[in-house]
Amino acid sequence: MTVAATIYSDALMLVFGGLALFLFGINLMSDSLKLFAGNKLKAIIEKSTNTPFKGVLIGMLLTVTIQSSSGATALTIGLLRAGLMTFPQSVGIIMGANIGTTVTAFIIGLPIADFGPIFLMIGVIMTFLKSKKVKHAGGAVLGLGMLFYGLQMMGAGLKPLAATPLAYDLFHQFSDNWFLGAAFGTVFTTVVQSSSASIGILQKLYALNAQGIESITLNGAIPILLGANIGTTVTAAIAAIGGNTASKRAAAVHVLFNVFAAVMFLILLVPYDAFILWLEGAFLKPYSMLTIAFAHAFQNIVTTIILFGLIGPIVTIVTKVIKDHGDKRIPSELFDEKLIEESPELALEYVKKGIIYMGSVVRDFFQVVREYSFNELPQLIDQATELEDLIDTYDERLHDYLIKISQNGLNPEASKRMSRDLVTIRDFERIGDHLLNIIEFFEERYRESQLLTPDSEHEMVRMYDMLGTMIDHALEAYSKNDAEIARLVLRDEAVIDELEELYRYRYIERLKQGDQTFVIAANYADILANMERIGDHLVNIAGAVLEPMYVPQRVIIKQTEEQDRDL
Repeated sequence: MTVAATIYSDALMLVFGGLALFLFGINLMSDSLKLFAGNKLKAIIEKSTNTPFKGVLIGMLLTVTIQSSSGATALTIGLLRAGLMTFPQSVGIIMGANIGTTVTAFIIGLPIADFGPIFLMIGVIMTFLKSKKVKHAGGAVLGLGMLFYGLQMMGAGLKPLAATPLAYDLFHQFSDNWFLGAAFGTVFTTVVQSSSASIGILQKLYALNAQGIESITLNGAIPILLGANIGTTVTAAIAAIGGNTASKRAAAVHVLFNVFAAVMFLILLVPYDAFILWLEGAFLKPYSMLTIAFAHAFQNIVTTIILFGLIGPIVTIVTKVIKDHGDKRIPSELFDEKLIEESPELALEYVKKGIIYMGSVVRDFFQVVREYSFNELPQLIDQATELEDLIDTYDERLHDYLIKISQNGLNPEASKRMSRDLVTIRDFERIGDHLLNIIEFFEERYRESQLLTPDSEHEMVRMYDMLGTMIDHALEAYSKNDAEIARLVLRDEAVIDELEELYRYRYIERLKQGDQTFVIAANYADILANMERIGDHLVNIAGAVLEPMYVPQRVIIKQTEEQDRDL
């Protein structure tokens, strides 16, 4: 009895340990592939989805590239939240992502999975090299090795567990009760947040039959497979929370697609099971892991083909169900090139609305950074990264749109106003960079357990209060073109300069007197410097209101990156 308990406890440790390694590996691979692809990934998506068919192709390519359908859908929802993609454009990407995600199951089913340790070794070596591209590629190879090795661990643990009477009864229940299998697949995938992990375990269990261990049958595996597809939609639903109407509609399409596939193939379960068995008998070995991969691919491809012709009605239905509650912060005409041809001056007015929205994103970013400065909450890092990406995207899109406006001809006054708008966009982007610097400084402090002293915390609160007021005044002054409010920004910036100098001096005195210990993360002066520079950029924004016809030299004469950083 004791020996059996030890065997089963060891098997469970292998299963859960292997699952953890699998999930970490697939996340590492996904993150590394995103970094390897670079920041142009979003630009490629938004520029290549003008037709539904292109959207499907981009969705497939994107998911294969980053190895995550949830990640591809979340990225699409991010573009929708930014107003950089329309809801109809997103539908094709979501359909394509469901096809692209099936590639992972094929990779798992191939014989290369046995070479997990070799991938681990190669990946580790690559991450030690200097080139960033090679490091990112090495991270992807390392993640792939972890995925394979984790899968082998799970297989080793599942083997003795699958031979138990309890597992035998459970597998038979799944084979006899399709609802139980679908529900299990949904819940398990929702918990682990990875359909690839669910399907990988399913492949290993199915392959045990070839080793003489009576495990799950294909009739029991298919409902679990369909349930896993439903469970993976939770990530998209979470990504849409707090987003605009279009992002919620996209999440609804993702859920609708996978629920439709599940219902359709559960109704056709008997002929579908017979078809996959025929496919296995004709082209594969009995109980091959690739059988599950083919089943997964077939259902998603067939569902895409069926629903592709219904994209129009799907958009109409979802639009009626999830109504637009009047979120007009991002004008629909923004980035419309036809508007430039019809009226460049009107296009310039819409750019101002886009800049105001960009400023509101900067203000949200500021609040996240302020909260993180006093509370180490990991979710704030994710929010900060998303907001920084959003600011950078707006910087690029607004800049490009203004250049296109200028090429269509503007009168001298409008031309100078456009130049000032370029400066304002750049200032908002630079504020985002400084906010990112501050949050990275606090990450370093938290790693070194270097918390703020009571005096430093009091100083930080005062600085954040002043900057928060300045951001509000700068945005209000710009949106209303109010010179009086703009002058308040200039007044407060002088106070920020004095406070930065005073607090830096006090910090040095605390170090000299031993009231504060100097450690690696002693970056308090750097934090103050970044706050002071945020104040400088807010003054530039206010200056666009006070002197709208003045164009700074740094617009006329291109600055180096180092020079621009100090402005």
